[in-house]
Amino acid sequence: MTFIAIVGAVCKRLGMKFTVVYDEDQFSHQLGNFAFENQIDFLGYGNADIEFVRELPKHRGFHIIRDPRDIVISAYFSHLHSHSTTHWKELKQHREKLRMLSIGDGISEEITFRSRSFGHMQSWDYDQADILEVRFEDYVSSNYETLIRIFSFLGLLDTDAYPFSSRLMSVHRDIAAYLGRRLSWYWPGRLGPRALPVPELLAIAWRNSFQFRSKGRLVGQEDTRSHYRKGKSGDWTEYFSDSHKELFKSLYPGLVPKLKYHPDDAW
Repeated sequence: MTFIAIVGAVCKRLGMKFTVVYDEDQFSHQLGNFAFENQIDFLGYGNADIEFVRELPKHRGFHIIRDPRDIVISAYFSHLHSHSTTHWKELKQHREKLRMLSIGDGISEEITFRSRSFGHMQSWDYDQADILEVRFEDYVSSNYETLIRIFSFLGLLDTDAYPFSSRLMSVHRDIAAYLGRRLSWYWPGRLGPRALPVPELLAIAWRNSFQFRSKGRLVGQEDTRSHYRKGKSGDWTEYFSDSHKELFKSLYPGLVPKLKYHPDDAW
């Protein structure tokens, strides 16, 4: 996901240790201890479970909200073609099943498969003062502005002028980050203040934009086998049948209105 790539690039430049987890087995069901023992500066937690997040000491972060119906479609094609199955035995089995099904039946299977992550979305606390709630759709439509809002909230953005000395430091950080990617034993460490100038953040954002990652395709131009398939919000309307809608609402009643993607379940 581009958010992970962008955060990783920012942390490289600021000398911050960045780690991503996706399920409780990766941190032995003790997220607070995991973060402390590994001296993590910036923790990414996919499909976050609020119960484990509450174990963390006081912190500031952001939480991505996305229309769960779009998640189903994005996940269906990703799980069918492009998502890595390394360390995810369940996905290997799920992919084998999807390959034997039609697109319609595969989407139904994906709706059912999302039960764990959608359960976490249902139980999440959306009113935490130190957690910025960000809609994925806002990022798609205004990614630069959204990223500036996120990193300003985190206190990691330098919004002052960008003099020559800052531009020179930017080159140093870029080289250090490049070497950090190329040489696994190399850690660039902290270069300058722990805040990134806005122009550096926007450069990182461009390198991780849909058009850049998809090798020139525009948003809406679909490649079903690419991990960067389409980059478009509201795609579920092109794939959901009436039976998909009924299945979704029967398994996850109230989820769409809770996330304010529709006033009620009559969508």
